[in-house]
Amino acid sequence: MRASRCRFVLLILAVACVAPWRAGATQPDFQALLSEAGARFTAPDGYRDAAVPGIEGFRFDKSFRDPQGGLQVAYAVRPLSRMKIDYNDPHSSAPNPNHIFPLVFGALGGQLSAGGHAPVREFPAGAAKKRFNADWASATTFDLEPQLSGDFRYGFLLAMHRNNKGDIYALFMYSDPATAKQRIGRLLANLSFDPAP
Repeated sequence: MRASRCRFVLLILAVACVAPWRAGATQPDFQALLSEAGARFTAPDGYRDAAVPGIEGFRFDKSFRDPQGGLQVAYAVRPLSRMKIDYNDPHSSAPNPNHIFPLVFGALGGQLSAGGHAPVREFPAGAAKKRFNADWASATTFDLEPQLSGDFRYGFLLAMHRNNKGDIYALFMYSDPATAKQRIGRLLANLSFDPAP
């Protein structure tokens, strides 16, 4: 039941509300999406492009694998300028695009995990601002859904939001937590929203 509900919420929010393109349209360039969202990212030396993981109802835009092969990261960038909300309820107003990200984050975590508990850590507002120039950031770790990746056992999902700019989701996949921690830290240092003007 929980997995079905997560899939439903994920499909509704991620496909209908936040997909920055439509079926058949050309996939936007990853760097262009970052620019539109007011964000920046630089892949560390040695990382190579990797196949983007296939997740029902949600699409990642870019994926990299570390040189040793023990870590893969996938990114989804959702500029608010591309967000289309098709909401048809005469009794209430459409959701504010600045309030959708926690729902997508929760649904995506449920979709990626192997049905187990995924503890969530929300960054204090000051820490989200200092580390990512974000207005909100949250992270969760979980056992990775086996059908998603045969190469990795664990997942770490980070989401960040900047008001009136965009959302970024980063999925880190690995099997050895001890070696992955340092590599994830380096990648997190290379991803942030631009400083406020």
